[in-house]
Amino acid sequence: MDTGVRLTDLDSITETYTRDGTNFIRGAWDDGEDYGTRFLLLKGLYVVEQFDTEDGDVVSGSRSTHAYPLRPADAPIPVANGRWDTEVITLDSEGTVTTRESHIFGPSTQVTIGGCSYEMMPVIGIYHDDDGYEETLHYLPELGFAYLVETHAKNEKAERYTYIRIEAVEK
Repeated sequence: MDTGVRLTDLDSITETYTRDGTNFIRGAWDDGEDYGTRFLLLKGLYVVEQFDTEDGDVVSGSRSTHAYPLRPADAPIPVANGRWDTEVITLDSEGTVTTRESHIFGPSTQVTIGGCSYEMMPVIGIYHDDDGYEETLHYLPELGFAYLVETHAKNEKAERYTYIRIEAVEK
């Protein structure tokens, strides 16, 4: 993680992760053309900031920030078969709202991406006040971040992301 890690999926979409201090990971999702999303993850998992980009510029009105009711150093690191239920204060272009989230950590297992195997813990994120929207992520303890593998909005088909390559980012 010194220079960053890049994941590439079946459609050549990339996610890049770099460490930003002790408690944060910066992420960038790029579609390979002109659209992307930038995000900041507390403990490599909990979104504290996100915004969209188009042609490298920030999309006006797309920024949202999320505040958790604890100091960053006190945020839980995923533990096998654990759970964290929390309130979150979100500020976006529509104002401020307090919502509830649950993060359910599954058993530790292995995942292989592009021939490289890692310890992995599946995480289900449930956003209770967003019509039950759910995400499934894979948390990689040795790298200290989670990447998105599935989104599922209520009454919609789940969307899956399959990563085929993982590599160090060259500086």
